[in-house]
Amino acid sequence: MPNQPIQVVTNPQRLQQPREKQSPKSVGTDFFADRNSAFERHQARLADQIRGVLDVIAASQYLAEYGGLGYVRVRMNSRSIAKSHRPQKSLFRRASTPHVATAGVGEPIFACTPSTLKVVLDKVLGAEVEVPTKVRKDTGEVVPNPSRARCEVSAISSIELWAEPDKRDFSADSAAEWLSRSSSGHRYEIELFPFGGATTSSTVSDARQHAVRALQDALESSPVEAVAQPDRGIGAARHISVGVVTASTASSLELGVVADEVGSGLRTAPLGNFSTSVDEHQRVLTVLGRNPVVRSISLPAVPSSRGTNVAATDTLVDIGIPTALSENGSIVGIIDGGVGAILEPWVERKWGLIADADKDSEHGTFIGGLLVGAGAMNPLLLDPSRPACRLIDIDVLPADPGGTGNKFDAYYPGGTPELFDEIEDAVREVRSAHGVRVFNLSLNFDAPGDNQRYGAAAQRLDAIARAYDVIFVISAGNLSTNDRRPEWTEDTTSALTSLARESRSTISEPAESLFNLAVSALNPTVIPNQIPFGLTSYTRRGPGLRGATKPDMAHVGGSGNPTAQHGSGLYSIDESGALVSNSGTSFAAPLVARELADLDASIAGSAPRETLIALLIHEATMPAPLQRGELRGVATDLAGFGVPRETHKTLERPDSEIVMVVSNTILPGEEHSLKFAWPESLTDEGKCRGYARLTLVARPILAYEHGDERIRVNIDAKLMQETDPDKFSNALKPVYHPEAMADPRTERELLQEAHKWQVVKSFETSKMRGRGKSSTWKFLVEYLTRADEDMPVSGVEFAAVLTISDLKGEAPVFQQMRQQLGALGIRTADIRTGVRTRVITGS
Repeated sequence: MPNQPIQVVTNPQRLQQPREKQSPKSVGTDFFADRNSAFERHQARLADQIRGVLDVIAASQYLAEYGGLGYVRVRMNSRSIAKSHRPQKSLFRRASTPHVATAGVGEPIFACTPSTLKVVLDKVLGAEVEVPTKVRKDTGEVVPNPSRARCEVSAISSIELWAEPDKRDFSADSAAEWLSRSSSGHRYEIELFPFGGATTSSTVSDARQHAVRALQDALESSPVEAVAQPDRGIGAARHISVGVVTASTASSLELGVVADEVGSGLRTAPLGNFSTSVDEHQRVLTVLGRNPVVRSISLPAVPSSRGTNVAATDTLVDIGIPTALSENGSIVGIIDGGVGAILEPWVERKWGLIADADKDSEHGTFIGGLLVGAGAMNPLLLDPSRPACRLIDIDVLPADPGGTGNKFDAYYPGGTPELFDEIEDAVREVRSAHGVRVFNLSLNFDAPGDNQRYGAAAQRLDAIARAYDVIFVISAGNLSTNDRRPEWTEDTTSALTSLARESRSTISEPAESLFNLAVSALNPTVIPNQIPFGLTSYTRRGPGLRGATKPDMAHVGGSGNPTAQHGSGLYSIDESGALVSNSGTSFAAPLVARELADLDASIAGSAPRETLIALLIHEATMPAPLQRGELRGVATDLAGFGVPRETHKTLERPDSEIVMVVSNTILPGEEHSLKFAWPESLTDEGKCRGYARLTLVARPILAYEHGDERIRVNIDAKLMQETDPDKFSNALKPVYHPEAMADPRTERELLQEAHKWQVVKSFETSKMRGRGKSSTWKFLVEYLTRADEDMPVSGVEFAAVLTISDLKGEAPVFQQMRQQLGALGIRTADIRTGVRTRVITGS
């Protein structure tokens, strides 16, 4: 059967349509419908909570110190977390009590003063207890007619002041101990509530300035060094780093200027005279915790210790690694401690930061060997005939044999932020000079306190990926020896029990990065009595923050229980050129990075990063050991979307299927849609058979001040079958999610089952043997913004990959669909040349 190329739509503007947005049918939902007495009690309880907040922010001392500024967290009840129920049309109006941040899902935070909060109190008390009725014009039925105020009050669970206990989860003594260690930078990370905001009220603005001056005055009278940090995300949230110094040291503040960009020009000077006094730390933490403009106080992350299971095999260097370099071949940047001289023939550029005396290139050499010749050394796992990969050696991590962190301090006295300054400098340079799009980052961080936070390292990688159109492939992290799970078993009950007993297994920072790919580790195929492609005993896993699909992918990382004969079962080379084995998520990541780089090199022109990620995920497969029985329900938490397919198998497909790529920007007021007929060869009197899969990757702007709701625009894709004339029903459900509904209704179902508010989504049909009564289908890409948010005028970039196939491998799907697309005015081309054609022609 002939092989057909993946098709890219070269004129995606043909799919652009005015957005079909339905107007709400009512002012809202009354969650206390027919329960007026219960509503009255609920109303009184909320009013008491508001009065409690007013008692604090209207007190004379608080007014004198902070101008009465307060931030209240409103918790929505579990049934009202959708944006349509948020209390922002009647109670908390943008002009007087702006929505400035978000904590958890359904927990908006509003800025207020005593006068503006009293207005909210009056509106809460003014919501009617007895609901009036109205007559529906279409049916004549008498129905309840609640006001918007009643609906908003009914949707709220509680209203609380954002206070000192919400801002940190560690003690002064544990903080002083953590900050005393090398590589920490010795500074607290302080996030402030946004200073801006769409408000016309001078009351909140004046109070905010009053509180900011109070913060500056308090820090000036404390023994600290405090420096403003760059903005992150689209809001005006600001960050400062605060180091506690000895009492004899004069305070030093640089808070007046906040830079617009993250970059090496903002590197922090070493902190002199760091204080280890718990009392001094407590005083500073109290000053920070009491001030209302402080949103959170965090301790910095530090590089994790990188244990190794390296084992010699007594095999020398002559193992058939490809040596020829192609100027246009795959290229990957290795961000690590350097690679050994044995790999110099494949190294196109060395960054050269770390002095030879401070290098330990064992880790980076193993990664480099896998990138260059994983197939040659692991022929049962990967294609041994694949050409070599070029390397960019970005050596930024000094050796730390004793785990002291002293050498790290010598290079980065300001801590991890300076490490990322160096990484950004390197990415900017090699992206421009060598066209590198893919970077392997097998580096994780430890941070005390809340392991559910979206860390500063992840934010920084998001920013670098967006700024330079690159992709970081990040190791998910390894469990410590004492925390490892038993070896994977075919007994699904035992496997689930093992997973349920874990308490410290979620992915390590910065693997939560939304714009990049995190990789977990699977067992190798060569070790007897260990299940190939089972989850390794050491790999960290998901779910990601608030249910995000993390890790994104998985690959073989070597066994956590090596044997004398086979070692870890994953082989590469050491600095002398000998064949060695090793294990860790560090070594699963480069196998994914190589596939991504191969995709990039196979496509002429510069494919959008979203297209590369979408293709990789679209063609991934979930390992069989993770799909047995009840394990199917948690498979994505273990391996994300699965193991990537080798690139040469991805780009050419049988004639019985078509794979189409649509890459574009969705702008305000529009959607992308296409009505088409299901392939004739898969249709019988309107009933459709076959299989479809749809993967979407978007690049929304991230607003980190909104916590778990940091994604402010949801880009969604659907494949729908016509049910009635011009009415369509979604035919897809999330991949590897057997219990999901094809068309979830509630917000919680949409979050859990439809990837709502996620960057990456992948859906599929069941095996259709005669679905529906119509052969008319609709492909749709649309958007939804958060409450009170506008779609960015520049729009949101996305890439969608759609496969339609005959599972029997017989029907001429490719030819029929391509002919139909041409008749509809949709031009397609082989993706290997079509991306460049679109760039050149602009069509």
